[in-house]
Amino acid sequence: MSNRAVKVQSFDANDPFAGLALVTKPVPKAEAGHVVVQITLRPILPFDLMCIRQGTNGLFTPGAEGFGIVHDVGEGVKTVKKGQRVVPLIALDLPNVEGSWQQYLSVKEELVWAVPDSISDEAAAQFVINPWTLYGLLTDLKVPKGEYILQTAAGSVLGRQVIQLAKHWGIKTINVVRRGEQKEELKALGADEVICTNEEEEKDVATRVKEITGGKLAYGAIDPVAGTLTKQVVASVRDGGQVFVFGFLGGNDITVGVGDLFRGVHLTGWSFYHAIASPERRKELTNGVSKLMEDKIIVPRMGETYDLADFQLAIKKATEVGGGGKVLLSS
Repeated sequence: MSNRAVKVQSFDANDPFAGLALVTKPVPKAEAGHVVVQITLRPILPFDLMCIRQGTNGLFTPGAEGFGIVHDVGEGVKTVKKGQRVVPLIALDLPNVEGSWQQYLSVKEELVWAVPDSISDEAAAQFVINPWTLYGLLTDLKVPKGEYILQTAAGSVLGRQVIQLAKHWGIKTINVVRRGEQKEELKALGADEVICTNEEEEKDVATRVKEITGGKLAYGAIDPVAGTLTKQVVASVRDGGQVFVFGFLGGNDITVGVGDLFRGVHLTGWSFYHAIASPERRKELTNGVSKLMEDKIIVPRMGETYDLADFQLAIKKATEVGGGGKVLLSS
């Protein structure tokens, strides 16, 4: 029995994906207190691709999350058994563990979550990064029912889940996208308002938000884009409001109007790893997201599935603009 794995064999900043190769590794042994999981599905995440592009983890196997079946358990393991459907919470122990782009992975028992029968394999494979992020962002914003939040990159997989959860919690959403064809898709999901920047150049985002809210502006905002767009985001938030920046799709620098700082708008970086630092918060996120997935409130958007050996084709699909749902690697 072999363990197929995608591994970064070398790094070239000009062509980082060229250094990836499919290799064969030994199947890990079940050490005491550890669980060996046979990974059957794993999504290709922007985080995974960023790590590959930046070469931050050296020569490694990528993959921050996935779904699988318990292959073996080590001495003392009591919470799961062979054959059980599980999610290895890889993201909670990076870079101390290898990633999910391999067939067999050993993790500590406390980093294994048993998947309820009501949650599909495909949804379970996306249990952590996006759902925990949006749950954490919205709970940290503390938005009252009936108020508006603003989000950028709303057509992304995460952005669509924000719409689903906000609607469930009675929060109104103003969603910024670049492509007009996404407007009706997002409204069908429950988006209250959608602003397409490519169609409304005559009015900036802040002006539209002011019109939508009757001058109150948004209660708060979440922004994975950063760059120059953040200036419009901060200007769209009420006096004393909160803006969380949690990505940098638009660049590593941020533009902000000084006048908005004088209005008391708080601009803060929101980190997934800081948000999950405490065991109590991890328990809250696990229980909260599990219930929302079981009740079909959060429904991850699925894209195409590729065999692990076809990882280069899968990466190409995952990096397409407007590529749809999350691309999965299977084995």
